[in-house]
Order: sequence, then structure tokens, then C-alpha cells
Amino acid sequence: MKKARMPPFTVVCEKSVPLRRAQSGVSLLEVLVSILILSIGLLGLAGLQTRALAYGQSALFRSQATILADDILDRMRVDRANALDGSWNTAVLDSAASFTGSALHDTERRDWKEQVEDWLPMGQASIVVDSVSREVTLTIQWDDTRRGASDDQQFVTQTQL
Repeated sequence: MKKARMPPFTVVCEKSVPLRRAQSGVSLLEVLVSILILSIGLLGLAGLQTRALAYGQSALFRSQATILADDILDRMRVDRANALDGSWNTAVLDSAASFTGSALHDTERRDWKEQVEDWLPMGQASIVVDSVSREVTLTIQWDDTRRGASDDQQFVTQTQL
């Protein structure tokens, strides 16, 4: 009589679980992981967009400071004699309201200081004219905390009349 040979790796199970039931929930887990990865990516994109807006705003302020510096220098060149004798000099802390005169240099400085205060957040500016060297130093500063800078930004221009 021959003995029946069993294959060497035969496993006998008392209860067999259908393959479909053993795999249930795996697809849901894959979907949850992919949603997690997608949400992390979208949060990164939102942060990138926020930074881009802040840097764009900072660049706009710097461009406006450049325009303001060119504007006041053109105004000073029109009234060169008074500019060279120091009539156009102004301190950083002088506000637009501090210029009450009706002379050309008073009205021009008042208008310019109003523009600096309107165009730039906490905008302030100074004009210093050295009558000997005829050199003009313009300093325009503003608060740029939106960009993340802890101190004021400054734009300094030097030229000769």
C-alpha cells in the first residue's frame, strides 16, 4: 500500500477568510495618506504665496521711495538758489503740517512730505543740503514689518545740485 504524499508546504486552515474581506479598508487608508500629503503641499503653497505677496509689497515701497526722491530733487532744481542756501533742509521727524509758509520751498516740502506719509507706512524723510559741496542727501524711511524686517527700511540718495 502506498502512502499518500502531502506536498511539503501545505497549510491546513480551519477557517478561510475570503481575500476580498482581508483587503477591506486598505484603499481607504491609501486615500487618507494621499489627502494628508496633498494638504501638506497645499499649506506649503499658501505659505509661499504669502511670502511672495510680502516681498512684492516691499518692492513696491522701495519703488515708491525712489519716485519720491526723484520728485523732490526735480522740485529742488527748479528752486536751486534757495536749495543751496539751506531753505529746503528738513529733519526726519518734521511732518507735513510743520511747513506753514507760503514760499515755494515751504509748499513744495509740505506737498512732498504729505506724499511720503501717504505712500509709505509710517513714512518719514529728511533733506540735507551741503551748500559748500552742493551735495544733497535725501533719506526716506518707512516701516516694513509685513516683510518680516524688525527695523525700518531706509532709502538714501545723494546727488549734487
